[in-house]
Amino acid sequence: MPTPPPKDRKLARLHHVLALVMGLGCALQQWSTGKAALYLPVPCAADAQAYLSESDSLSCCYSLAYDYNPAGGLATAIEVQLLTPEATYSAIQYPLNSGWAYQSFEQGRRLRWQHTGGLPAGAQPLFDFCLETPQTGLPTEIAVNWLVGGETRCSDTLRLACYQCLAPQNESLVCLADGGYAYTFGLANLTDFTIHRLHLSEPTGQDFIIEELLNLPGPWLPGDSIGGFSLTLRPEAEELETLCFEITASRLLGDSSALDCCTFTRCLELPLCDRCCTPFEEFEADVNGGFTVSANCETGFLTAVYERWGACDRVFWNLRNLDTGTGIGGIVNNSTISFAFLDETPYQLCMRVERLDAGGINCYGSTTLTLCETLFFDCPDPPCIDSTLIDWAFDCLPKLELVCGCDSMTYINDCAARNWSGVLNWADGPCGEPPVDSIILELVAFGPGQALLEWTSLGNIDFRFFLVQHRLPGGNWVTIGQVDGNTFNFEDLDPADGQSEYRIVGVTWPGKPVFSNVVEIFITGSRNVEEAEKGRLWPNPARHTAYLQLPWAGPTEIAVYDTRGRRIAQWKLPGTSNNPITLPVEGWPAGLYFLKAKTPGGEAWAGKLLRGP
Repeated sequence: MPTPPPKDRKLARLHHVLALVMGLGCALQQWSTGKAALYLPVPCAADAQAYLSESDSLSCCYSLAYDYNPAGGLATAIEVQLLTPEATYSAIQYPLNSGWAYQSFEQGRRLRWQHTGGLPAGAQPLFDFCLETPQTGLPTEIAVNWLVGGETRCSDTLRLACYQCLAPQNESLVCLADGGYAYTFGLANLTDFTIHRLHLSEPTGQDFIIEELLNLPGPWLPGDSIGGFSLTLRPEAEELETLCFEITASRLLGDSSALDCCTFTRCLELPLCDRCCTPFEEFEADVNGGFTVSANCETGFLTAVYERWGACDRVFWNLRNLDTGTGIGGIVNNSTISFAFLDETPYQLCMRVERLDAGGINCYGSTTLTLCETLFFDCPDPPCIDSTLIDWAFDCLPKLELVCGCDSMTYINDCAARNWSGVLNWADGPCGEPPVDSIILELVAFGPGQALLEWTSLGNIDFRFFLVQHRLPGGNWVTIGQVDGNTFNFEDLDPADGQSEYRIVGVTWPGKPVFSNVVEIFITGSRNVEEAEKGRLWPNPARHTAYLQLPWAGPTEIAVYDTRGRRIAQWKLPGTSNNPITLPVEGWPAGLYFLKAKTPGGEAWAGKLLRGP
């Protein structure tokens, strides 16, 4: 027996479920009692019937079986012949048991099966197949021939709908104010048949669409278009990136029974919805609600609570010592700000508030609101502090060995705690998480032999010096450089190949550390670091330039979309050569973006990038 052709990927989608359907609903042009009729050059009796089940009509994939009763006459072979001249098999699979023999004629357009003991009785699967057929809008015809001794006993002709049946038009997908989405669209009838009903269904276990039926104004003639369809997606759908569903077209038969014609699958990419941007008057009232401040003299911490905090608010805060003119500041995304203070000293606390949409963009353009308040607290001297010990000129080594002072403040080491702040006793390790977000670090340029770092300090904090630290994956932070408190850049002339991280540690005059954000770097250099298996996008957030390392090196198409689904950039690259791809982001508005990369062969990668202010 000839070796069957290899199983095509299209056939992997076939479902071997035998349906008692001779033909495919609206794909046949004759109708009887709800079963598809056959016009027969030599009519077959009821004891020899072909059963055809549809697996994917849009890809023209089907399964064929038969039901045979030898009492009506012995058949020695069964044959399937392509009648449409332009049609060809694109994939074939034979789920046959032993004892079968198979022959191919007419360059594979006529296939014949026979069994050593005659055709087995009962329901038998014959073969699965897919067709390549021209998109003429006409059915593809195949003949099923029953043979006795090489002569055709009878023949059934089946017609298959191998073309798209419905096409969407004038689509619109918008977010609803109370959650979820509204999807409106039109449809064009591409079949040769009148459609009477449309039924909507979702995958098993999915229930995101409220409607189940799409009402038609009347019989829907072939070639006509109908608009004004509307679907409501539940709020839970916002957790998805893509939502898929099916629309099945049906027609009514003469006996009032309904027969499904075809099924159209639609997948929607769901945009991010803005649930943050209230009217400006509400935002103004929330900010004017102010904040309350409390001090804890035992811990030396002052806490400010923004009373009418919104989940989408971001606060830039600044605390200035009015006696010395020095200050600290930062950015928070929650309602509480905590910081250390000195008693018997007036402070001014200012909070500049902006409200962001779901994409991280200011709801009101560049408008922000600022609220300031003067604070003064008088606490007794902590018993663990001896101010006579303070000597800011004392030469302490710039080593990072954090200690927790008895004043509940973290210092870079015990020497700094004693000599720069007068702390009398301490414990190894930090008191808690050291302050962050007051130093913003950015990787400006990098490559083999160079990594240029720049940073900024928020809140006018005075620093003694900055430590530059580096870490390999799974390793510890190592100090690779030190600059004075007025220098805000550093160049690493020997960066490691592969993945690594940098951070900046600012040391204040009293010896307290402030940590920057961590930036990641990935360098492919002389050490032949292997390409990341899942792809990398860094730095994230980025302000000027981002870099994309894809898990392939061939031709690539990259597209960038904003949170409203608009494409803002696109590149077609002949090949990446395993090197990071440079993405210029400086001209993009601040906010969230979605990147999608794909190859002509079907490989795909997706990621998100935040463009910083």
